[in-house]
Amino acid sequence: MIAGIGLDVVEVARMERLLARSPGFAERYFTAAERTACMAARRPAERWASCFAVKEALLKAVGVGVLGSIELHEIEVVLGDRETVQVRAIGSARAAIGERRVWASVAVGGGQAWASVVLAG
Repeated sequence: MIAGIGLDVVEVARMERLLARSPGFAERYFTAAERTACMAARRPAERWASCFAVKEALLKAVGVGVLGSIELHEIEVVLGDRETVQVRAIGSARAAIGERRVWASVAVGGGQAWASVVLAG
């Protein structure tokens, strides 16, 4: 049974400007593993935008907004080869997801990162 669906889109250039303008942004919203992966990526700005879009889509699927009880650094997005996406959650994010399964996908094109998340169970 589907418990929630979330969609989000992030402009890659906007994410790039935000990271350049606000050095603390990455530390506040991304895990250490995400920061390492994004900085090592062939296209870092696309990677940052993709991870952020998945986090936002998950919040929507759970039914809370950015100002809700879940901190974005409690959600870790692992982008693998061949467009595989894994989502790991701790703390309040884990509690909000509960025993439900998370399916996530992301696509990048036209200067945007698009993410969808489905919660099931």
